[in-house]
Amino acid sequence: MQSPALTSHAHLSEAAPVFSPDIEQIIKWRDSSYAADLYIAAVSWLDLFTYLDGRLVTEEELRLHFSLRERPTRTMLRLFQSWGLISNESGWLHATASAVRYLSGNSADSIASYIATMKYKPSVRELYEILRQGGPNTWHVERGVTKSWDALMQTDEFADLNTRGMEERGRIFAPHLAKLLDCTNDTSVLDVGGGSGVYSAHLLMHYSSLSATIFERPPVDQLARTCLTDRNLYPGRAHVIAGDMFVDPLPRDASLHLYSHVLHNWGPDKVHLLLSKSFDSIASGGRIAIYSCHPNDRGGQPAPAAEAEYSVLLTTGYEGCCYSVDDMRTMLESTGFQEIDYHKSICNRSLIVARKIA
Repeated sequence: MQSPALTSHAHLSEAAPVFSPDIEQIIKWRDSSYAADLYIAAVSWLDLFTYLDGRLVTEEELRLHFSLRERPTRTMLRLFQSWGLISNESGWLHATASAVRYLSGNSADSIASYIATMKYKPSVRELYEILRQGGPNTWHVERGVTKSWDALMQTDEFADLNTRGMEERGRIFAPHLAKLLDCTNDTSVLDVGGGSGVYSAHLLMHYSSLSATIFERPPVDQLARTCLTDRNLYPGRAHVIAGDMFVDPLPRDASLHLYSHVLHNWGPDKVHLLLSKSFDSIASGGRIAIYSCHPNDRGGQPAPAAEAEYSVLLTTGYEGCCYSVDDMRTMLESTGFQEIDYHKSICNRSLIVARKIA
């Protein structure tokens, strides 16, 4: 019998077409990996939709009833609004008809028990604990010792893996960022927490008069030097400074500060700290550029499902979440930045740019 690998091209062309996912779907499968677990936790451990059956409640009332923390609760509600399970009408939350019919214990058509058969999965239980305690899940357990993402990033093995993973992601997003972010009038960019430097590298390739400084803590700083050397940008047009962005002063007088996939890892207090440090050190008239996933759910409209699902991952594994456009506007304005612009990008990412007015 002839091997399938040796069949003729004519025979292959007659085969049924094979689904070929695009890059947005390939990234979404990774970014949405915790959304289903949060859904199962809400249905099973909280019995959320039985509680919402026939009720109009505020977010605060819901949190108080279940003893939940604010950050994961907002992530959960954004997810369920995007999925059509919860509606928000002028701040009043209620379950949609489908959620009541299939997920309320009061309904004859309920399948909540079927959903709840998965409640003892470790990841589902952990999501429930995050809802109640607010802290991110641990990333690694070895011989009874747990480590957070931040602690793992200070080990050589995980820092190398994570930085190379973010480098691969950056190859998808960085070219688009370079098209969205006009650096014609910029002379220097400070890439804060810039990882491998992939985003700055693409800006440098688009703007010949631009120089870049990557600000990263060890051991990632050395990986950045390697990646930039491979692109023939280091040590000529790109520089790398080792430092902790939360502790050490930021280099002064760059015309542009870039935070790409950085701020969403951290809680609001740390985001405010970084924005304040940028405002103090950036050149007069300079700009700050924030590239991430920013759900645009103004006016009570649900955020796109992919954005809400990605926020679950960030809420689970990190201190932060996907901050909405309004969240970022509020934090930027409170820091002193003005002229805030929003630009949609690919794969549910977006760019927010603001200026330090002299």
